Amino acid sequence: MSSSPTTTSSRRSYHYASPEQKGLIGDEVDTPPSSFSGAILGATTVRVPEQLGPVIAAAALWISPGGGRVFDAGTFDFAWLDRVLDLLHEGGIQVDLATATASPPPWLSHQHPEMLPVLADGVRLWPGARQHYCPSSPIYRSAARRLVEAMADHYAKHPSLVMWHVGNEYGCHVPACYCDVSAAAFREWLQARYGSIEKLNEAWGTDFWSQRYGSWDEIVPPRRTPTWPNPS
Repeated sequence: MSSSPTTTSSRRSYHYASPEQKGLIGDEVDTPPSSFSGAILGATTVRVPEQLGPVIAAAALWISPGGGRVFDAGTFDFAWLDRVLDLLHEGGIQVDLATATASPPPWLSHQHPEMLPVLADGVRLWPGARQHYCPSSPIYRSAARRLVEAMADHYAKHPSLVMWHVGNEYGCHVPACYCDVSAAAFREWLQARYGSIEKLNEAWGTDFWSQRYGSWDEIVPPRRTPTWPNPS
């Protein structure tokens, strides 16, 4: 987290600051911390300077210390995050826990490359950053649901947890996916909106440039075309 002014809610004020700037981590850290959770895993105590007042920390499962994977195919390992949350609680720090669904692990896309997003020009985006998923992918949705349910079962009653961070950057890296799975979902949405292929043709003015559709299966998302798509 980066330093920012105090954020005021109807109940209390929280001061957001990085541990390096405000000294939230005890002296037992062996190396300079590069992340909040990484610093805590190397410490035995966490303290809150009195001048800060109430503090809330954001913790995310995609920060996986030591190169270990947070969860593998069919398994979950929360031991390291347990330690983070326990130390934060002992130090009087409340936690906003992120669900990590924006960062699928490599094994998932390796086993199911069809879950990766595709741009309008047909280029498939690969893992190595984050948000590398098609939101319509049943594979991704199933994996995300399993992770979130496991986290909720495991941490729902943890005393440090005060809120869940579900997401705040929808479509910031991949604004849309144009893969075949997305195309099928797009056609379902069109059928619900227009009701018949005739009404869609009328609304879209598809007589121009011989674009008139005879069935829903002929329709694809607005992928890259030789010139302006559907000019009507």
